[in-house]
Amino acid sequence: APQAADTNWAIGLTQRERQVAVLAANGASNQAIATDCGISERTVKAHLTAVFEKLNLTDRLQLALRVHGIH
Repeated sequence: APQAADTNWAIGLTQRERQVAVLAANGASNQAIATDCGISERTVKAHLTAVFEKLNLTDRLQLALRVHGIH
């Protein structure tokens, strides 16, 4: 069964962390995410750091795979 709609990866994340994670997983740069969300690039980095720690990931590729249900 396809897992595109599976949101289990996001359990334990805040709404903003989820939003930043999805944008990053879709290839957006930190600057683009900051502009899109109306927050600073530093805040984007802080959210991504929290997401990586909470999901036990080390990079954006792992994040993309998790968000898209591939891994």
